[in-house]
Formats: sequence, C-alpha cells, structure tokens
Amino acid sequence: MAGNKKRIVKNYIFNTSYQLLAIIVPLVTTPYISRALGAEGNGIYSYTYSIVSYFVIFSILGTATYGNKQIGVLQDDPVARSQKFMDILTFRIITSGSALVLYIIYVALFAQNKGIALIQALYLLATLCDTAWFFQGMEDFKRVAVRNYAIKLLNVAIVFIFIHNPDDLWIYVLMLAGLTLVGNLSIIPYLKKYLVSTKGYTPKPFNDFRVVLQLFIPAMALQMYEMLDKTMIGVITGSAAQNGYYEQSNKIVKMALILVTALNTVLLTKSSKAFAENRVDEMEEYLYKSYRFVWFLGIPLMAGIIGIARIFVPVFFGDGYLPVIQVLSIMSLLFIPIALNSTTSTQFFISTGRQAVYTNCVLIGGAVNVAMNLLLIPHFKASGAGIASVAGEIVIMLCMLIYIARNNYFKVSKIFTMSGKYLVAGGIMLAALLFASAKLPLKVWSLVLLIAGGAAVYFAVLLIEKESFVLSGISFALNFIRKKFGKKNGQ
Repeated sequence: MAGNKKRIVKNYIFNTSYQLLAIIVPLVTTPYISRALGAEGNGIYSYTYSIVSYFVIFSILGTATYGNKQIGVLQDDPVARSQKFMDILTFRIITSGSALVLYIIYVALFAQNKGIALIQALYLLATLCDTAWFFQGMEDFKRVAVRNYAIKLLNVAIVFIFIHNPDDLWIYVLMLAGLTLVGNLSIIPYLKKYLVSTKGYTPKPFNDFRVVLQLFIPAMALQMYEMLDKTMIGVITGSAAQNGYYEQSNKIVKMALILVTALNTVLLTKSSKAFAENRVDEMEEYLYKSYRFVWFLGIPLMAGIIGIARIFVPVFFGDGYLPVIQVLSIMSLLFIPIALNSTTSTQFFISTGRQAVYTNCVLIGGAVNVAMNLLLIPHFKASGAGIASVAGEIVIMLCMLIYIARNNYFKVSKIFTMSGKYLVAGGIMLAALLFASAKLPLKVWSLVLLIAGGAAVYFAVLLIEKESFVLSGISFALNFIRKKFGKKNGQ
C-alpha cells in the first residue's frame, strides 16, 4: 500500500509539473512573440490555429480519456491491452485521417492564409500519432512528462533564436506544430515495452463507439459553453474590453485549477481498475481521498485569489484592467465546483461506465449557464458571465451528486463534512490577506509577501488542527530526507 501511495504521489508530480510548464512557457514567450510577429502575425496564427483546433477535437473524440481508462483496466493482461490498443489506435487513425482530409479540402477552398493554414495540418498528424493515453493507462507518467519537458524547453529556445520579425511567422507555426508531432513520435518506440504480438487479431475500432461519443459530448459541450460565454459578452455588451476582462480572469482560474484537478488523470486508471475487479471499497477510498484533496487545495486557491486580487491584477496585467479584480474574485468561486465535478465525473461516472448520466448533467448545467448569461450580462457584463459560469458548474455538481445519493453508490454527505478544517483555515487566511492587502502598496514585493504569508497562515492553522494531509506530508518529507542522508552517510 505504501508503494501504491508513493506511485500516486510520483505520478501526480509528473502530471502537474508538465501542465504547469505548459502554462509557464507561453507566459515567458508571449511578450516576445507579440513584439516580434506584430499584431497581424499573431492574429493570423491565432485564427488559423483556432480553425485547426476544431478538426483536432473531432479527430480525438473521446479516445484520450477512454484509452486511459481501458488500458488501466487491462494493464495486467498483456494480450488484452495490446488488442485494445490496436482497437483505439485504429479508431484514432480513421478519425484523424478523415479530419486531415477534410481540413486539406478546407485549406484548398476556403483558407485565406493557405501557407500557414497548411502548416497547421501537422497538428492533425500529431493527433494521429499520439499514444500518450496508453502510457497514462499504464501509469507511466514519467515517460510522457519527460518527453513534454524536452519539447517545451526546445520550444523556448527556438522562439528566441529563430523568431525575430513578422516574416518568421511560418517558422513559428512550423515549430509549434512540428514539435508536437516530433514529441508524439518520440515515445512510440517505448510501446514495445508494454505491447505483445497481436498477429491474427482483427482490430474492432467501432465496438465502443457509443462510449467514446458519450465521453466526447460533455467535453465538447464544456468547450462550447466557454466559447458561448465570450460570444454572448461580445454580442450583448458590444465591448471587446468586457471580453478581455472575462478572458484574463478565466485564464488565471484555469491555470490554478490544474493543481487541483491533475490528480484525477492519475487516479482514473486506478479507479477504473478497482471497479473492473469489483474492489468497490478501494475505489471509494480513492474517491474520498480525491475529494479531500479538492478541499485541501481548492479552498486556499479560492481564498487566496480573492485576498490578493486588489494587488495581483494591476501588478500582473498592468493599467486598464481594474474591472478584472471583481470578475476574478467571482470566478475564483469556480475552484470548488469544477474540481468536485472533475473528481466525480472522472473517478466515478467514467470509471464505472456511466458516461450518459454525466453527459446529461453537463447539458443541464450548460443550459442554466446560457440562460443566466442572457439575464445577467446585460446588467453586470463580464461579472454577470462569471456568476453564470459559477451557477452552471454548481448545477452540474448537484445533478451528479443527487444521482449518486438517490442510488446509494456512496455517501455524498461525507464529501462536505470533510471540508470543515479547510474552511476554517481558508477563512482565517482570507481575513488576513484582505487586511494586509488593504495596507500594502501596488508592488511586486507586496504580491510575493501576500502569497507567502497567506500560504503560511493556511498551513499553520491546518497544523494546529492536526489535519491529516499536512501531517502525512511532513512525515513523507522527513522520511525522504532521512533516507537520502542515510544513504550518503552509509556510503
């Protein structure tokens, strides 16, 4: 069990660190790229990438999540997992190949910047070659993470060495799309470690098409709702600035959410395997640990963003973004419902094959979001869209938990009773941050002081409360240090 826990922690670190790197790299390169390529160059890239993204979404469908789950269930059966890999890979080749053909037709007939648009087609080839879902199912997160670290760092180097003016746009697009393809190709040789011969086996790519489609619909719906939020803000307010306030707030919240939701990708494999082997108690244990983790990190992130918003927004975004303070504070309320929804959907509905119920919950929540946008955006603009987003996620959460409670799958009340210590610590942290923020100047050092101080207050209160995650973390760190120093002394 100790080895199992160590593997979960290790995989979480690998998965989270890469996703954070995927956010940090654009933050480092964006100011330079904005100046080097100019507004027109960036606009061409942004538009052509948005078009190819639609084709990529349809080429993937729901195979990434489905593949992770299925390989996780079959990871101890080399023959069965190899056959399932062939099924999913064949399906991905068919969908990606079809999307690529349609995209080429689009480029030939409709694209304005045909050269750049054609280079973007490399993303579809990269999707066709993507096998990261298999390694995630085998819980080999290190393989994927190391590949991604190398690609992202190479990305930064190429940007600063080769991109200097608007004429270099094609190099920039080729670099981004090409490195994605190279990265996906680079891990294919490692498949032989896990796959065995399937000679004589005929792949059945469409056997589980209904399940794959059920996973695709909610993912696509959530993306569409986010796009609709921005569209409705623009149409109703007629203000590009309001869309900017919403976009910047959404960007910060989604970036921080990675810390809370990354554990679900790691535990999807274990939950699916436990359910398939009828180890229900073990699956529930993973669920409750994940819910506790949501409260443990979600509450301080929510309280922290509200507490530092007054200084964070002008320091990070600069002048002209003061309305983001209110919008960001509202959207920080998304941390808990989104993270709870991610845990429930990934580790219960998807793990147990109840994708249809999950889809219905997402559609209901999305309808509420759109309806509230119509009511609130005319009066509160970007803040109204933020309130609507929070309401939509809460409705999704309630739909899923009501279904679980009615069918007695596990105790829903336990999810909320475990939040007590974190709410107390988060409340004290928020009060301290609001008091300090009101006294400090709008400086970078003030922001650093607030973040460090807020974290110190939160963990100090949890330590006083003898909270299990904190005590376990301290114990794990001390044991790690002892082993490291013990080895050195032994040598």
